[in-house]
Amino acid sequence: MVINQKKLLLYGLDNYKETIDKVVKDLNIHDYYFDIKLILTEALTNAFYHGNKQDKTKPIILRYYHDDSDIVFEIEHSETNLETIDIFDEISDEDLLKEHGRGLFLIKCFVDKIEVDKNSLVIRKKIGE
Repeated sequence: MVINQKKLLLYGLDNYKETIDKVVKDLNIHDYYFDIKLILTEALTNAFYHGNKQDKTKPIILRYYHDDSDIVFEIEHSETNLETIDIFDEISDEDLLKEHGRGLFLIKCFVDKIEVDKNSLVIRKKIGE
């Protein structure tokens, strides 16, 4: 059962920190602040750089809600012609510190499920266990 789905629009990344704080407050998940901050920072950054090609006129849509014992985030960007995206199970030590290529891997480490659906990233994380 979906509880109180919300939607936020971002243009660029100028207000992403405030956006993350709002999500944590709206969902009342302060105990998960570090995880949510990492997850959403990487997901929003990925959408801006790779999906919207750093174009601040294109929106990033963030939907979020509770779904039973999970929180769900859907991050949608404007690009519809992306190639298939692989989310790696492992990453080498030298690649871990690179500026590009680690975002989806880091998200995967902190969530229960991550999938790419066209121009959206859908993320599920169990809470309260």
